[in-house]
This record gives sequence, C-alpha cells and structure tokens, in this order.
Amino acid sequence: MNKELIIILIFATVYSSGTADQGIQYAKEKVCEELRLIGSNNFKTVVTAVYSQKFPNGTFEEVNCVADEMGKLAERCCQDDASLDCYDKGATEISDKSCRKDSPFPKHPGIEQCCTIHGEERKLCLAMLRYSADELPSLLENTPEEICTQYTKDPSSYALRYVYEYSRRHRTIPAGFVLNVTQRHMRMAENCCKPTVSKPCFFRERYQENSLAIFLKFLSNMCNNEVNLRSHKTGLTAYFGSFLSVPFEEALAISKQFQSALAKCCLQPQPQCVIEEFISFQKVLCKDGGNKSKELQRCCSKAPLDAITCMDTVKRYPVTSSDVPQVHSSQLCEETHPDRTDRYLFQIGVKHVSVSLPVLTTIQDHMRSTVSACCSGTNDTTACLKESKLEKDAALVSLIDDFCLQYFKLELPAFKTKIQHEFQGDELKSQAWIDLTTSCCFQHSPAQLCQKLTEAIIKYEDVTAA
Repeated sequence: MNKELIIILIFATVYSSGTADQGIQYAKEKVCEELRLIGSNNFKTVVTAVYSQKFPNGTFEEVNCVADEMGKLAERCCQDDASLDCYDKGATEISDKSCRKDSPFPKHPGIEQCCTIHGEERKLCLAMLRYSADELPSLLENTPEEICTQYTKDPSSYALRYVYEYSRRHRTIPAGFVLNVTQRHMRMAENCCKPTVSKPCFFRERYQENSLAIFLKFLSNMCNNEVNLRSHKTGLTAYFGSFLSVPFEEALAISKQFQSALAKCCLQPQPQCVIEEFISFQKVLCKDGGNKSKELQRCCSKAPLDAITCMDTVKRYPVTSSDVPQVHSSQLCEETHPDRTDRYLFQIGVKHVSVSLPVLTTIQDHMRSTVSACCSGTNDTTACLKESKLEKDAALVSLIDDFCLQYFKLELPAFKTKIQHEFQGDELKSQAWIDLTTSCCFQHSPAQLCQKLTEAIIKYEDVTAA
C-alpha cells in the first residue's frame, strides 16, 4: 500500500502532477489497486490497523466505525460503473460526518479546529491529526483458553479486536506488519483450538513466531523514537559510536543512514520498505574490515532482520576520553568548525552507555539549545558557554548513567532506599529520580514518557543550582 493510499484513507485528497481531476482519479486508482490486490477482508484489516494507530485512545467501536465506512467507500467507488468523483465525494461526506456532535468516529484533540475549515483543507487537517499521548501498556497475551473462547465465539470480530489492540500499542510500525501478525495469530487459533484447546500447540506456534515478535518489538521502539525524539540522530550517533567502537565521522554516517530509513519507512503502511532498508543496513554493519567482537560476528552470520535484533542485544562498552578527540565547550561557537556541537555531544554520549536513547537525546537537545543561545547572543560567547548549564548537563548524564548501573545491580527496595538517602530531605526530588530510573534505564524505554521524566529532572537540577 503506497503513501498516497494511506493519506486518501484518512480524508485527505492527494493530487499528482496535472489537473485536480487527474489527481482524484490517480488517488482512486491507488485505492482500488490495493483493494483488488489484498481483498476486502484484508483491506478492512489494514484500515482498522491504520485508524487504531491514528486514534489509540478511541474505543474499538469508534475505530471500527470509521474503518467500516472507509472500507465500504472503497468497495463502492471501485466498481467499474462508479463515477470519477465517487471517492472524493464520499471522503468529503465522511469528513463532514466526523465533525457532527453525535459523530460515531473517534474523538480527537484538535478536531474542533479542523471542523471550522471547509473543503479540501478540512480533509487535509483531519488527516494530519495524530495522538501524541504516552505509550499504552504492552499488550498482554491471552491464555490459550481465553483465545479459544473468544475465537470460536466470533472469529471475524476476534480478529478485528486483535488488530485494534495490537495496532494502538504499536503506533509507528507499518500497518502491513499488523496484518501479517494478525494472520499468523488467527492461524494459530484455528490450528490450536480444535477440537479442544491444545497448550503444546500454542507453545509450538508461539515459539516459531518468536523471531518476528522480537523484531517487531525492536522496530516499534526504534520507530517510536524516530517519531518522538527531537535529537534522535544525535543520540543514534553516540549509540553506534559506542556499539561499533568507531570514530565520530563513521558513527555519524551510520546513524544518518539508519535514521533516514526509519523516517522513510516507519509510518508507511507496507512493510517492504523496512525490510529492504534493514537488509541494506545490515550490510553496512557487517561489512568486512574492522575489529568486530565475537558477539558481532555471531550476529552477522544470521539472516538480515535477525542480525539487526541480535546486534541490539550486544553489550556496549563506554568509550574512554583518550579514544575520542576532545572538544571543549569554549570552542563550540567557532564558525570554522560547524560540527563542533555534534562532536561535543558525541563525546558525552559514548562515555555513558547505560543511559537510554530517550533520556540521552532529551539532555542533548537541552544542551544544543544552550549552545545555540550562547552562540547567537551579543554577549561574550566564551563567558556564556563557561557559565552555562553545559557542564551541569554533562554531569547529569554521568549521574543517570551511574544510577542506572546501580538500578540493574540492586534489588528494587534497596535501590529506592539508596535514592532516598542520596536526596535526603527532598521527597519530591527523590520520587522524580525513582520514576526516571525505574521507567527509563531500560534500552527500549518509552520515548514520550522518558522525555517528560527527564525534563522534570532537569528542572529540579536547575532549581537546586539556582
């Protein structure tokens, strides 16, 4: 399913080069081509996945309602005798319906503003709406008995509810992956629920799908970071620098390629884009040359997608200052070296490998803003940088790194006691640090939540310093 289709499915009208009529016809052809290619049932499943990702806080009934409307519209307008403006008129009617007070569609912050606009602009405005809510809790896998009870009662309804729950918890992966996962899950239910519930069958099926589950968990995390982290490429540069033990220039090139692939593919509905880009990226990571560790060599012997997730589990080691050319804060405003800030942030990131990407990038973004303010000011830039919060932010990264190391070594009660002792007399600050470390020390920490928790810590440190 192409990008044009996803946009037309969410009320926008896409025009190719040429007249408006040509653009409408082009959009209709793309929808109809996909409908014929995957069939009505799969088309409805993908549309349900798209809207579940778009409206994760909507109820199943609301999401199913809008998906059903769009599916019927496509079937009606893809008939041979359908008028050229069938799809455009139908999409307009659906967008108008979404603006009614009694609309059965998902409610969304900002929809009222879109509804004050008319015509094509309203459809485009509605298309651009997207929840920015925190990540939902992970989807708990039902027991075999629960799966069989729900599946045998109504297979079609069970499949759509599974799509809804899976998609709203994986909002940034291609919807086509959701279709693949759902089809495999339904085959498991069909195979293992007759004539009676077979737990060995479920165990065998889940074991066989474990590789895909691990990959999608990794992809979901990386896509979520790409969508939500402002300085994602900067964080990735430090990540690959410590992971591969390569200098800044090489780490930057690798992070650019990976970040570009995520930006290109994550929100596209078809999974083929991700697969092709990751196969290409695996070749970069596994190219001949360099001193690869045994763990990396082992990962490179696997199939491309398995190799990527295997590498994600390889332990990273901090890079010492002697191995990285040092950039001092006083040099950050030198116009002859425009990449000084990136190098400065890199040298901090590669030394603190226990800090997750959402936490690291949030602090890096804060530091970059400080540098920008100092370098664009009219006052003495050297004095500004020296008196700025850069060194305090760097020390904060080091402190988080230390706390996360301790978090994984200690039992939770002992760790909480240590934090409370560290910030004795300040219960709110202690709790803020406990929230950050217990939620965000994991490598695959939730991006939006950890940004908020890190920003809260930065504010506490600023207040303390003042």
